[in-house]
Amino acid sequence: MHKTSLLQTLMVLASASTVFGLDCYQCNSTLDSNCQDRFNHDQSINPIRSTKCTVYNSRYCIKITGVWGGIVGTHRFCSARDLGDQCQDLSYPDHDRLYRACVYSCTSDDCNSAPLHHAPSILLSLVGLLLMKLLR
Repeated sequence: MHKTSLLQTLMVLASASTVFGLDCYQCNSTLDSNCQDRFNHDQSINPIRSTKCTVYNSRYCIKITGVWGGIVGTHRFCSARDLGDQCQDLSYPDHDRLYRACVYSCTSDDCNSAPLHHAPSILLSLVGLLLMKLLR
């Protein structure tokens, strides 16, 4: 019985961000010059802070990089939908340069600051699976 209680406690802790709300970086590089693909959110001048998601049933932090109106930019926001992780190279007929547009989705607090911050979620899932096997 003790093992079951331990597993239940770990599962509750693992889902705490869903219960208490998700914090994500939310910015648009068109409006905020600090919101670039790679950014220093601790800059002393105009720092970007993660905020509580207000989107209904938000479970994902999203980061999108691409070209909008001919300008390379980045958008970070909360979403109730998993947009996946994918990139695509885009070309424009008026010049020979390629642009990379990417979407990154993640599920832990503040995970949309850089392209690949999935390790904590994956690690937590693996630990949970390992515990379930050990406690059988």
